[in-house]
Amino acid sequence: MKKTIGLLALVLITATSFAQERGGRENRNEDRKEKREDFKDMYKDLTPDQIAELKTKKMALELDLSDAQQKDIFSLNKDMATKHKAKMETFKDKKEKGEKPSSEERYEMMKNRLDEQLAVQTKMKNILNEDQYKMWKRSQHNKHGKREHRMAARK
Repeated sequence: MKKTIGLLALVLITATSFAQERGGRENRNEDRKEKREDFKDMYKDLTPDQIAELKTKKMALELDLSDAQQKDIFSLNKDMATKHKAKMETFKDKKEKGEKPSSEERYEMMKNRLDEQLAVQTKMKNILNEDQYKMWKRSQHNKHGKREHRMAARK
């Protein structure tokens, strides 16, 4: 009798834990979507100067930047934020019109994005010292690795 009750309790606990796990994943995905929307809303109303300042301060905390490095990185971040805002406006206009980019346009966008990333990487290598650059490179890899992992999970 005790064995039967023990076995029944074990089955019940196992079934309950599996049921909670599935619901947890769905809730986490919804939470991520909400956080992403909140993040978009937060940055939507900021100017490129404000975005650049926030990113620069965050990098200063992570990499222990000098004042000269902060100025150089601020100008780099401001330039990137300005370009990003312009691109987002273009994408928004096209989306409202219902236009989708052709395969050639997508190829050009990807190529330009990679060219910009290479340029930023070169500039960061010139601004940061060796240890700071390694830390920045590691943070970039972690950020992009998480994004790729999430995209692979969607498929």
